[in-house]
Formats: sequence, structure tokens, C-alpha cells
Amino acid sequence: MAYRPGTWERIREGLRYGGGVGQWSWLAHRLTGLGILLFLIVHIVDTFLVVAYPETYDATVAIYGGMYNSAYYWPLRWAFRLGELGLIASVVFHAANGVRIVLFDFWPRGARHQRALFWGVMVVFWAIMIPVTIAVFAPLTTTPEHWKMPAAEAPAPASGLVAAPSGR
Repeated sequence: MAYRPGTWERIREGLRYGGGVGQWSWLAHRLTGLGILLFLIVHIVDTFLVVAYPETYDATVAIYGGMYNSAYYWPLRWAFRLGELGLIASVVFHAANGVRIVLFDFWPRGARHQRALFWGVMVVFWAIMIPVTIAVFAPLTTTPEHWKMPAAEAPAPASGLVAAPSGR
């Protein structure tokens, strides 16, 4: 009778690195897909707040900009910018790697060129991400305008729908 490893042994063996860019790109493709899915779930809940609870939505959007309880917190602003950059990186890698996967589907001999195609994905990824990273972090070098204004001059937050004045 042949030896068949137990469940835990098969799981441990399955998690072991097998080598090659194929496995790393497979893992990165799955992780970036999950990151995009997580963003979509948060985005749907966030967009729901616009209709159901406008005040909560306004407070949430203020937090994204670093404002909390009428005070500016730069670490909060940096954290959300880092999250935005992670989302952009996930979308760019997932899209570029998806094109590589489609090439395998339509070009059967493409698997022979897996390493070169992966490095092509990485060149495209970094060619896009370097300028995007600069653009995402550049506004963080200055304090936002709403923080520099005295409280009396700061625009009032929107709190729902406002009726337009009648022309009578």
C-alpha cells in the first residue's frame, strides 16, 4: 500500500514555496484581487451612506482627508494616502498580470516565456507606479488649505440637501 500523507502534511506541503515566477505571480494576482474586492466592499458601504446617512458620509469623507472632530491629524491623512496607493498598485499589477495570463490562453507557447513575460509585467508596473507614487504623495508635502483657514472662514460641511430659493 502506498503512503498517503495526512491532511496537515498535505496543507503544509501545499504552502511550501515551489519556486519560479509563476507561483509568485499567481500569489500576487490572488492577493491583489482580494485587495480590490475589499476596496469594493468598503466603497459600496461608503456610497450607501450618501443616501441613508449623509452626515455620517460627510464625517467619513472628512476622516479620509485627515480631519476628525474638527482637528487635522496628519498621520490619518498619510495612512489613507498609503491605502490609496496600495489600491492603485493592486489594480495596476492585477491588470498587467491579467494581460500576461490572457497571453498564455491565446498563445500556447507563451508558457515557455513565462519569466520574460513576468519581467515585462514588472516593467509596466513600475513604469506606471513611479510617477503615480509621486503624484499621490506630492500633496502631502503641504498642509491642506482647509486647515490653514481660521474657523470662521472655513466652509461649512454639507449636511444634506438644501432647497433652492424660489424665483417668486
